[in-house]
Amino acid sequence: GVPASEVAERSLLRHKGLGPSYGVGPLERQTSVDVKDDTCDDLCPSSEEHYPFLDLTRLGCVFMVAVDHGAPAFGHWNVFFAQGWVLQYLFLVCGVCFGMSKKPLLEYELRLGVYAVIGVCVNWSAWLLMGLDWRSNFFNVVFHIWFVFGLMVYAVLLVPVRAFLVSTRAMCDQRAAAGENPEEADLPQDEEERGGDVTVPARAEQRDALLHALVVIGGGVLGILILFKEVMRPLLKIIAPLVLQFVSLLGTGTSFWGLPQTSQESLVFLEQVCSYSMVTTTNLYLMFTCPRVFKRRQLTAWAVLINTYGHRMLWYRSSDERPWHGFDLMTIALTTYFLGILHRRTLGKYIARYWFVPIALCGLLWPAGTYGRLDETPPHEMSLRIRSTMMEAIFVVVWLCAGDRIAHKEIFTEDKMVFMNDWALIVFLVHKAVHMMLPSPTNW
Repeated sequence: GVPASEVAERSLLRHKGLGPSYGVGPLERQTSVDVKDDTCDDLCPSSEEHYPFLDLTRLGCVFMVAVDHGAPAFGHWNVFFAQGWVLQYLFLVCGVCFGMSKKPLLEYELRLGVYAVIGVCVNWSAWLLMGLDWRSNFFNVVFHIWFVFGLMVYAVLLVPVRAFLVSTRAMCDQRAAAGENPEEADLPQDEEERGGDVTVPARAEQRDALLHALVVIGGGVLGILILFKEVMRPLLKIIAPLVLQFVSLLGTGTSFWGLPQTSQESLVFLEQVCSYSMVTTTNLYLMFTCPRVFKRRQLTAWAVLINTYGHRMLWYRSSDERPWHGFDLMTIALTTYFLGILHRRTLGKYIARYWFVPIALCGLLWPAGTYGRLDETPPHEMSLRIRSTMMEAIFVVVWLCAGDRIAHKEIFTEDKMVFMNDWALIVFLVHKAVHMMLPSPTNW
């Protein structure tokens, strides 16, 4: 019943390795954009292309945010494992889009500023109409729009980082064009993989290069550790009263976000800030050094990921850490966008093929019957912290390696779902006010 022309076309596609063919599941069927992306380890290699997975990720995350703010039980019971990916994916999408953007910083900030003003005004109107005391609780009036203000701050801080990554990528491309083969660098290879004997001087050169990398990276990380854990400590007692005075101006809603309410809490808060800043600074240091000590730029993203989630597993991080984590996630996204991530195309292929494995792993990691927002109030118990952090790391790696394989451009080109992007923007700006003013189920 299949026309001969279609049979011939399928045969040609199979011959080229593009599918679809027998046994190919829906997550493995590729659009023309996906095929192009699959030729390298870069994430969104062309800034001129439209990548549907960015839009679909944003749509799904905004939907889940609106659901959580209207029915918090969904978040507390971690429905769809949302604690491990919703806010995280929003920051990753924003980081990639910031890397792709060619707009001047002022225009970028003005656009975000307009959205922030609209969102705050909508929330403020809801507080006024409901007769609530907004004057002493303006922090909660802003509520989820703090996300937009955070993006504005991140954009300013990341402009020099983006410029650095652009120049670093150009340096790596020039180095590759000069004849340095990255596939033969960084990691030891046996004689068969190299296709011949490896001389003693070559072995020594590899060993010296690896030793140099370990000294540069390890020494820098150790220096950053000493700076934030020892050198900064005497300054904290001086700064603590000033921080407490500033936080008191924001109202009582600051306690929900983990900001200090007493002098002792202010000192502890600053100690934690040093710990958070240490991770962020280490990420920036790895971003600077790894492309220079390793010939494969794609190793940088893995180094930043391991540093970020290694710290989150081993050391407690309070709820006030979220602004730093948002910055770290945008840093991860920028690093992956400009420098790629090693073996992305291979990992992405198998993640798409065995998509049920990450879901099963997350099901095993999440303790059955656990109630609570571990992303907002991280657990002190290390085993539980490791479990929740591993879940988030799995979701982040899945998106970075295989996110582009789960979306089809036909959703927008054939199904005409482009309007959903505008829907997501409107819902993000007004959903909190709607939930406040309208009783269930009319708020939905």
